[in-house]
Amino acid sequence: MAGPPRDAVGGMATVANQILDLDFQGRFRIEYVPNTTSSGSAEPRIAKVMRHRRQLQRLRDAIRAVGAPIVHLHTCSGFSFFRSAADMLTAQRSGARVILHMHGAAFDEFYSDSNAVVRQLIARSLARADAVVALSRQWGDQLRAMAPLARVHVIENAVALPPRLPRQPGATGSEAVRFALLARMDIWKGVDDLLSACKRLRDDGVAFEVTLAGPAGTAGDERTLSATIAALGLAGVVHYVGPVQGEEKVRLLSASDVYVQPSHHEGMPISLLEALAFGLPVVATRVGAVPEVVTDGREGLLVPRQSPEELARAMRHLLDNALLRRQMSTAARNLARQRFTLTRLAGNLTALYQNLLAVPARVVVHSRFPLRGAAPRRLV
Repeated sequence: MAGPPRDAVGGMATVANQILDLDFQGRFRIEYVPNTTSSGSAEPRIAKVMRHRRQLQRLRDAIRAVGAPIVHLHTCSGFSFFRSAADMLTAQRSGARVILHMHGAAFDEFYSDSNAVVRQLIARSLARADAVVALSRQWGDQLRAMAPLARVHVIENAVALPPRLPRQPGATGSEAVRFALLARMDIWKGVDDLLSACKRLRDDGVAFEVTLAGPAGTAGDERTLSATIAALGLAGVVHYVGPVQGEEKVRLLSASDVYVQPSHHEGMPISLLEALAFGLPVVATRVGAVPEVVTDGREGLLVPRQSPEELARAMRHLLDNALLRRQMSTAARNLARQRFTLTRLAGNLTALYQNLLAVPARVVVHSRFPLRGAAPRRLV
């Protein structure tokens, strides 16, 4: 399996780490090859090319060292996808079957914004994979529309369940209700929309708190976000704490009452599933796979994207209704327990791996640009 470094922050790294820790009952052993990471934005192009050539060689060596019959690649849009396409060619020419595990919220925009030549390359790459994993039915349909020949399998993300429901500090109304967002601080994650909604609530004299947790992004960093929060009169109400992982994340979710996900577009965000597992009601935008996960009025409230007014109204509704929060908390926990467990993920992946191995591989002719000295490519 190849993906981001194991200590990276983000949904893709979280899923990769989950898979590495799954119990496959001795059926499969996974060797992990982390992708390279840039040494900085000023990295010369030639250095970048050489770095990725070394990555391809490491992947090829790892496949051949263990005779891996399957290579599981985690990818998303943009450069990551084309790098994974190169990894796929390397793996298939080394005799392995390849899974492209599609992450990322904006793959549809990446495809639609590309020219005809790039779209064709995307479609051919998806079709060349032995299996393409989509995170939801909606994303599966979109990938099939882009590449009708792609072998798409829908496997939803999963999360570990905490042993019990966390304390609900705002459930009685005796304390300020606490909202949390776990995300990169990007504009497309709706950070600015959330701050605008918070200003509306603060102007109405409502008592609440919001914690923003995640790496800096296009919406700001520690310095600029703090300045924006202060300028909006939200100092002491909205707190940016930077990236949180492990026990820090557990403490944050355990101390929260409501999870808010104001994204402009999404795949199936791991942070949303983590919030459900902790029994947090959700206020989220109707984007990506979110409506496939959260039923409006049951586990949370869904609002249009890029609508701070609607976002504030939904937050206010949960602020004012402790009973509704408790009901949604129970529904959220039940949903996570029934649908998004790591046991279910292990079963889905076991079935996919076994299906790939069940059909005898056949030797096929190389493409017109074979790698020098490469073994014949084997496909299912």
